[in-house]
Formats: sequence, structure tokens, C-alpha cells
Amino acid sequence: MKKLILFTLLILPLVLFAKKNPMIEFEEYDLDNGLHVILYHDVNEPNVVVGTKYHVGSKNEEADRTGFAHFFEHLLFHGTKNIPQGEFEKTVMDAGGYCNAYTSYDVTYYYQLLPAHEYKLGLWVESERMLHPIITEEGINREREIVKEEKRMRYDNKPLGNAYYDMMGAMFAYETYGHNMIGSMDDLDASSLKDFDAFFKKFYVPNNACLVVAGNIDIDETKKWIDYYFSDIPKGKEVTRPKDFGAPTGKEKIIEKTEKGLKKTAVSLNYYAIPETHEDSYVMNVIATILSGDNAYSYFENEILVKEDTIINHVSATTELWEKVGAFRIKGRLDVENHEQYLISKVEEQLERLKNKPVDEYILEQVLNSYEIGYTDYYFHSESLADEITRYYHFWGNASEFNNAINHYMSIKQEDIQRVAKKYFNKNNRVTIIYHPEK
Repeated sequence: MKKLILFTLLILPLVLFAKKNPMIEFEEYDLDNGLHVILYHDVNEPNVVVGTKYHVGSKNEEADRTGFAHFFEHLLFHGTKNIPQGEFEKTVMDAGGYCNAYTSYDVTYYYQLLPAHEYKLGLWVESERMLHPIITEEGINREREIVKEEKRMRYDNKPLGNAYYDMMGAMFAYETYGHNMIGSMDDLDASSLKDFDAFFKKFYVPNNACLVVAGNIDIDETKKWIDYYFSDIPKGKEVTRPKDFGAPTGKEKIIEKTEKGLKKTAVSLNYYAIPETHEDSYVMNVIATILSGDNAYSYFENEILVKEDTIINHVSATTELWEKVGAFRIKGRLDVENHEQYLISKVEEQLERLKNKPVDEYILEQVLNSYEIGYTDYYFHSESLADEITRYYHFWGNASEFNNAINHYMSIKQEDIQRVAKKYFNKNNRVTIIYHPEK
């Protein structure tokens, strides 16, 4: 009984915490060179996250020079004027931390997780990366081979390894969201050191970046060290951004492909949606969860798969919402050939159900509760929080919009689900891709 009482006392503050939806308090300011800074103090966090998110991704690349953003994700770990080649990661690991990076269509993010007292090391490393990395012909040639092998392993040598980019290429302009984030190997082979230098000088500048420091830090002291390490880095030219992203044609596009190594017919239904910053995006995310979330309420699981359908092997829904475009993606696989229309009709039945019948109040409550719990987790995980608030800064132009997200979710009603389903889930707003096994 004592253990039960103790557990209840421990969990109660978390429940109350979630219900109140408190604001995360962080401080923001700009240096004279345009670098945006976000500082978050968490006395309960033993570590510190120091990261720089650059507002550049694969959508910013030239049509004949694709793959640069992802390439720089690798290249900017090679070394700098003061960090010898091959010592970048070791420098962070020797201090008890680790470092990583990722590239998307819209941003490139570099970060370190360090013991709180080592935050100055993280600032120095990020300033080194921004101020004077060493970019050489030798390093570029070596990285080309690494990227080629990555492309082969992750995409080319797997059945449906390029399916995501088939979807994006069919829906959006090649020059922006329509090409693979890893890029064309022909483009990378044709690129010179001059091309890479120009890309770096254009995008990896303080006025195109957001620096975040989150964890158990002293705000005033951290500001002084940020000024020391970053204030002298020259401001870059104003960044020009793409504007042509592609748009729906007003009628369904159907693509059929034969895929080597594929064992089961696969279907991808892709509906044009909205960017992440659109008010309908919250509802879109909730719809994806209703369709293929927890087994207790998933429409796809309970209405298609739970009945042990001998034709349909799998079906799931996800949202793919980016800074300027969005898609709602439904994937399915068949156990029996030549039944793709059967799968499509079963999926469409559930989409029509969303349009014409209000979601059960209990199911909607369960789904929204899952979002509230997930949102609350950010308060206890500085690494994830740092990633989120920097994305909100670049996409929304306001990191504080993060604090409004859960209120958007919790205000969703049954009629919102129906309205959004009716607006977007129509054949004329869809790209259908059918993959057949190679005979």
C-alpha cells in the first residue's frame, strides 16, 4: 500500500502539469551579425545541448547541383582551422559528450550533447564550424564516395528504397521538394571546390542560423561566451529563397512502376496537403493517428486488418508536412496480386467515414491525450526541445509558437476532422503510385 501511495504522489504532479499546459520560458535575442540565439535554462537537466540550425535544406539547391545540403552535413565534421581533421567528434567525446547532425528539405542541424559544465566547448565547436571550416578537394572527393555508398545502401539497393522520393518527385517541383535529399551523384561528381565554397558562403552564415543552448546553464554567463565566440563572425548576404514548389493539377495522377526485388504489390495514395505552419496541419496529424495509430481505435487496424483480410497485408497513414508544402501519405501492401483497386476502395471507405460520420468522442479524446502526453515529454528532454524550438523559429518565424501547439491540438473538434477530410481527401487531389514486383 505504501508503494502505491508513493507512486500516486509521484505521478500526480505530472498529470497536473500536463493539464495546465504551462509555457516553456526561454530567452531569445539577435547578435548584430544576425545570428538568432535561444537560451533555455532547466535546473533539473544534468546536460546541455548546444546546436546550430541553418535555414538551408535540399529545397534550396540548384537543379543541377543537388545534394549539397546533405553533403555539408558530412563535410562540416571534417575539421577547422583549430580542430585537426578527424578530431571533430573526438573533441566532443573526450569531454563526455556526443555530436550529431541531420539534413531535411528545409534545415540542417548540428548539435552536441555535453555535461552542463562543458557548454563552452559546445559554443567553441559551433563557432569553429561556422567561422572557418577546412573544405578541401581531398575531403570532397573522399566524402563523395561515402555519400555514394550511403545512397546505395539506404535507397538504391532496397525495394521501395526510393518510394518516398517517388512521391515527392511526382507531387512537387524538382528544383525544390521534388528531388532526393541525398541528391544526384552526377551533380556531386560534376561539382567543383568553387561550387562548394559558394554554397557554404551563401547559407552557412550567422544571419541564416539559429543557435540554441538548452540545459542547466547560467543565462547571463552563457550570453557573454556566445558574444565572445560568435559576435565577430561576419554577416552574410541576404539569403534568397525558392518560391515555385509545384501545385495540384486538379485531377488524379496515376503512376505504375515495376520494382526489382519487390515481393508484394505496394500502393501509395498521396494527397496534396498543407505546410506545417497551416492551421489545418494539427488536424491532419490527428487524422493520421485516428487512421493508423493505437490498435484500440485505429480505423485501418480495426476495419481493414483486424478482420484478417487475406488480400491486404498492411496499410498505414502518415503526414509529410514541410515548411512550404505538405502531403498526406497512405501506404499499403497486398498478399494477392492484381487487387490494388480492392485495397484502394477499402482505404477510401475509411476516408469517407471520416467525412460523413463524426469521430467517436472517446476515440478523439484518446488521440488528443496522446498528443498532450507527447508534448509534456518535451519539458523533460532538452535535446528534443532544442530541436523543436529552433524549427519553430525557422518555420513560423517565432520560436514561442511552440507554446501554442498543444492548445491547437486540444481545441480540435469532431467537425474539424470532417471539414479537413472533405477538403483534402479527394481523387482529384491525389497522386497514386502502384509498385509491381518484377516478374
